[in-house]
Amino acid sequence: MTDQLPASSFQPPTPQFDACGERATPADAYDALLGRLRAEHVPYTILWELTHRCNLACVMCYNVSRAEPELTTAECLDVLAQLAAAGALRLTLTGGEILTRRDFFTIAGRARALGFALDLKTNGTLLTPDAAERVADLDPVQVDISLLGATVETSDAVMGGRDTLRRILRGVRLLQERGVRVKLNTLLLDLNLAECQAMLDIAQEFGVYYEQTFKISPNDDGRLKAARYQLSTSQMTGVLLADRTPFLPKPPAASRRTCQVGLASCLVSPYGVVYPCNELRIPAGRLVGERRQRFADIWADAPILRQLRSQHTFANLPDCRGCPLAAYCEGRCAGLAWKERGDPYAGHSLACRHAQARYAEQHLGMSVPETPVQAWILRARDTESHAD
Repeated sequence: MTDQLPASSFQPPTPQFDACGERATPADAYDALLGRLRAEHVPYTILWELTHRCNLACVMCYNVSRAEPELTTAECLDVLAQLAAAGALRLTLTGGEILTRRDFFTIAGRARALGFALDLKTNGTLLTPDAAERVADLDPVQVDISLLGATVETSDAVMGGRDTLRRILRGVRLLQERGVRVKLNTLLLDLNLAECQAMLDIAQEFGVYYEQTFKISPNDDGRLKAARYQLSTSQMTGVLLADRTPFLPKPPAASRRTCQVGLASCLVSPYGVVYPCNELRIPAGRLVGERRQRFADIWADAPILRQLRSQHTFANLPDCRGCPLAAYCEGRCAGLAWKERGDPYAGHSLACRHAQARYAEQHLGMSVPETPVQAWILRARDTESHAD
């Protein structure tokens, strides 16, 4: 069985893949390699949504299915060859639910044959002994599974299915019995916050890697379907206070990036569209269809990727440069800014609330500053109310 670490408590911010942020841990050989690949703009890691189909209906799912066919098996195998030729080394296969594709193991098996280090994201409910055996044969780096409740009622309410908790934990056991490293991920919502500690206890009982986050993403079309489940600022502060992870405020330098989008990673959608990341759905190019391009050409020449590489630094974030909470900001996301404000270089309200929660956790009893984005939102609301 693979080595496993004791589960830890809340660890914000939690990168979903290597585009999302800088590591909080000291630099090591892996970090040095990533730094070199980013500097040379090698597409080291690819997040690939194989499908938007799913057997569940999670309340916070941001995927929006399109009225066009998803990639065929042959098209997927061609994409894999292109990614390998372009120098990609690490591949994360996600969905939707990856196991709803009948050809999943054909695609994943070809990925391993091409030498990709493979990460898998699944809800775990479709894992059977046979499927778990086939996953183990792939020798993945890690399998990520969502844990969204510690009781049957909460898990089913969040995930939109029946008997989800039992099926998830069965899937975890099946993988562990076959030596597969598993990580459990929890998105803290208003619906499951009361079970925060109980979910941590489950992870510790299984001895798996574990992380909790509280970022609810708008849908890919910008709709705020699950916004009502987002933790309030005071709830975020409570979560941070319960955590013992050290935090040191760090004023950002002008050259600092709030995320690594466009440098060494990107997203491929189920329809063969390449995007900078899973939040920033500005198309960089298409791998199929009449206007198809080779992945290597998209990666090298797409205007959005070239722009992000040269301009996505703190000096070019006007909302953030003068923010009194810049040193406490951990969660600014170009994609969430684009979804909320139509501008990947803008600030966005969730990052502001996260920063306020961190400030409140660090300065108990003190008044929490307002951010420029929040002031702008209030002015806009006042203008609208006067217009009415």
